[in-house]
Amino acid sequence: MRNIGRNPYMAIASRIGVADAMSLVQRLVDWHDAMVTHERRLGARRESACDADCPHVAARELWREAVNTFGPRAKELTFLHSRATMTRKAA
Repeated sequence: MRNIGRNPYMAIASRIGVADAMSLVQRLVDWHDAMVTHERRLGARRESACDADCPHVAARELWREAVNTFGPRAKELTFLHSRATMTRKAA
């Protein structure tokens, strides 16, 4: 597992004491990196449709898992939430 140090995903997991959240935290860290790379690659071409492997698609499921795992604290994950709630066209 990559060192996840100080990041918002780990911070929430540690504050609420969800020991079994480490798998989710690692997937969130990996998703975050993929999302940033994806958005940089798209750049000005935001109108391009994303395919089924797009991190925007994964964001929706990860958001549901974050809400189930972290409860109300999930609202602190604004980057994840904003990407999870983007419409297919915007993504």
